[in-house]
Amino acid sequence: KTVLLANEGEPSDDYQIDPEGSVSVVDVSQPAAPVVRTAGFGAFVGQEATLRAQGVRLYGPNANAAQDLEPEYIAVSADGATAWVTLQENNALAKIDVASATVTAVLPLGFKDHGAPGNGLDASDNDGRLNIRSLPGVRGLYLPDAMSAYTAGGQTYLVTANEGDARAWGEDNNAYWAGDASQGFVEEFRVKHLINKSGWAGRADDDLPPQLSAMAAGGLLNPATFGYCGAVAGDPMGCRADDVLGRLNITWTLGYRTNPDGSPMMFDATGTANPAGNRLMYDQLYSYGARSFSIWNANGQLVWDSGAEFETFFASDACRLGSARNIPCKDHFNAGHDEGGAFDSRSDAKGPEPEGIAIGQVRGRTLAFIGLERMGGVLVYDITNPAAPQRLDYLNSREDWTTADPGTVLATAGDLGPEGLVFIPADRSPDGTPLLVVGNEVSGTTAVYRVNASGGQP
Repeated sequence: KTVLLANEGEPSDDYQIDPEGSVSVVDVSQPAAPVVRTAGFGAFVGQEATLRAQGVRLYGPNANAAQDLEPEYIAVSADGATAWVTLQENNALAKIDVASATVTAVLPLGFKDHGAPGNGLDASDNDGRLNIRSLPGVRGLYLPDAMSAYTAGGQTYLVTANEGDARAWGEDNNAYWAGDASQGFVEEFRVKHLINKSGWAGRADDDLPPQLSAMAAGGLLNPATFGYCGAVAGDPMGCRADDVLGRLNITWTLGYRTNPDGSPMMFDATGTANPAGNRLMYDQLYSYGARSFSIWNANGQLVWDSGAEFETFFASDACRLGSARNIPCKDHFNAGHDEGGAFDSRSDAKGPEPEGIAIGQVRGRTLAFIGLERMGGVLVYDITNPAAPQRLDYLNSREDWTTADPGTVLATAGDLGPEGLVFIPADRSPDGTPLLVVGNEVSGTTAVYRVNASGGQP
């Protein structure tokens, strides 16, 4: 009898108008006269410094908390009393009391350490090879899109598809790139451009965000963290190489060293701290998305994450593509949903890009279905035990992987770009078997899969 809507409140392209994000709680018990209440973030205005200190990303130009927090996707507890909302760009969740239509908490999600064992990634789209490895100093922001909730052992758990999403407003506006910071806000930048020892001047009038240019004239890497790829004081050296960190897309808004008051600490070109200097010192680099799905408890604390398992699986001989499962995944590793013959093309930018998620009960087990926007297809995991999920299957019904522009062969290309997923349990299915419905945004197709409850392939 209640409908919940995530009102993202994205800004205008030039960031001159930034609406407040909110969640609508709509009572539809009388369909002819619905009653709308709004769970907003006004109570958090004035608490921006505290939220940032906790790890919530609030960084839109001149935006207060209510404007900067952008609800994306909603999950609800089994009893209907509590809802959680992904705040994607903010790398956080909002917790909502449904009865009172009140946001009770904003929960920061933290980051993933890509230098830790089992958390590696392939960071380059330009090295022509599979290269999944640990990268100390690189941190992945979860930035989840879709989320679902389920109950295990009497507790509610939240399952997120960690897509990643950068704010990129005004990126098609020449005036912005010419230096007019009032015309947009773009936070994404390649590592090799951010940490060029010669500074950023060569990127002016090209892809240098004016907000970044106003902060300093260049960026350096902390050798204590990035010495493994050759960084020394004043020179990132080999870390900038395309087959190391150079191609990875990151946010310039995080990772640089700051003064006690939060302002950027300045360094000179030799890498020495100097208030008169004009360089930022990056101690960490933050990339978009975690290339994984995660399970969290009701308070936003991480219970389990799939680590590097997605990319590792796609690089293995065990993974197969197409309805007949006869195409090696590793031949099209990290390919894009709108391109063919594009091996490795998404490694610099969020990898397989998990976006959609649905949860279903099948023969007493809880299954998670994760749609991968770029690589395509659906991964199936048994998450009955939230602390120890197991991968069961992967089905990708894209058939054409070689045509440069799949849009020219949509009739035969298969399903491209999973966006939304819905699970239909057996007792509500028209044929008495569990079904998974997948909407594919690039091919414009809707696919319906039967879930083989006996354990065979769907």
